[in-house]
Amino acid sequence: MKKLLGILLALVLLSISLVACGTSDEGTEDNNATSDEEQTEAPAEDVSIKMQIVWGTDSGRGEAIQKIVDVFEQQHENINVELVSTAQNNQKLLTQILSGEAPEVLQVPYREVRSLGAEGAFQDLTDEFREESQNFYDELIDLGSVDGKLYGFPWLGHTIQLVYNKTMFEEAGIEKAPETWDELYETAKALTKDTDGDGQVDQYGIGLVGKQHHDITWLVNMFMTQAGAELVNETGDGYEVALNSPEGKEALAFYKKLATEVAPPDTATKDGGGVMEDFRNQVVAMEFQGPWGVTDIWKAGNPFEVGTALTPAGSNGPASDLGPYMLAIPDGVADAKKEAAETLIHYLGSKEAQEMIMLGEEGEDGNFYPFRVPMRKDLAEMEYFKEHPEFLVFIEGLQTPSISSPVNAWVRVEEEVYQSELNKLITGDKTVDEVLSTIEEKGNAILNQ
Repeated sequence: MKKLLGILLALVLLSISLVACGTSDEGTEDNNATSDEEQTEAPAEDVSIKMQIVWGTDSGRGEAIQKIVDVFEQQHENINVELVSTAQNNQKLLTQILSGEAPEVLQVPYREVRSLGAEGAFQDLTDEFREESQNFYDELIDLGSVDGKLYGFPWLGHTIQLVYNKTMFEEAGIEKAPETWDELYETAKALTKDTDGDGQVDQYGIGLVGKQHHDITWLVNMFMTQAGAELVNETGDGYEVALNSPEGKEALAFYKKLATEVAPPDTATKDGGGVMEDFRNQVVAMEFQGPWGVTDIWKAGNPFEVGTALTPAGSNGPASDLGPYMLAIPDGVADAKKEAAETLIHYLGSKEAQEMIMLGEEGEDGNFYPFRVPMRKDLAEMEYFKEHPEFLVFIEGLQTPSISSPVNAWVRVEEEVYQSELNKLITGDKTVDEVLSTIEEKGNAILNQ
């Protein structure tokens, strides 16, 4: 794997050196590139800009991003890009922008793009990136837009998909990953067994989150969306909790069934990290994770073959929790720097830069591991994805998003009510009806404040 990543990086750097030396090959695909790959015209004068990322610039992820920026600077010698890092939230970003101190390019979660974009905090990118937007799923572009205006251009991120132990599947004679809720249950049931003959179940079909923790909310919300439930409804003067519905009851009842019958008995104590540990140790055969669910097994020395599949469909179809990061330009950036910022974003959305995301960050063992996936939908023929097609589902899942926080106030509902009530469902302290009734009552009190 490390060798493959090194080859990919070498090929990128080689292509750059050929361009710099004036070498050309009229028969190559690169020299017949579509306008999507053409960069916007760079500023005529030297200009310096900053790009703010959500990870430390000296972290493995920061260093991986720096390599991509280095390639950009080699191709645009009059643009200098300084990576900076800071913890981000709506208020901090808004304060930066209002004070005029915000970096020219911002890595922003899609939820904050939407909320701050509605307040006029970001430049409208619609016209400048209209053509490139065609290389991304419409659902993803919508997540970076407010009232038809694009404020956040997709860059990198993840979706949550089904990660499974292919070795366990093969040993049990299971030929494919489950595609529906019924198949998910039946597959998990077949993989829940006593493997050593002592009369005690020691292997479980699936690992689920049950702890009072943020992880239980996004995971349950996926099931809610798959069943067709809405988290909130808009009213005349605000929002109300919409989960206490037939669809919401269907989703919670199925989640409870999985947790009770085919998941470990200590599920109520597990967050996402605990589920990953159970999967790594082959206590469970399936889990719902992002791309790190695959690389975690690689880092553990590949104790088994790991596979991925799109989340199984409920009565309303499949749905995946997602975490795309967008690139935004704050309002008020001067024209010269705005032009440079747009040039950088054009590059980061190009095939070349998107492919470099999969070069990943260096692990403790000296190998490189992807930490997120690119957002373009046309990368299936990329050499890395041919070698590791299991990562493609994390891009394909962008077509069926499950939105965990539909409105800003929902974060409080999650923290003060939702997490604890879902935990009570898993522990058996409350029924589905009791949990949904409490979430509705207390959640509405928060939303109406």
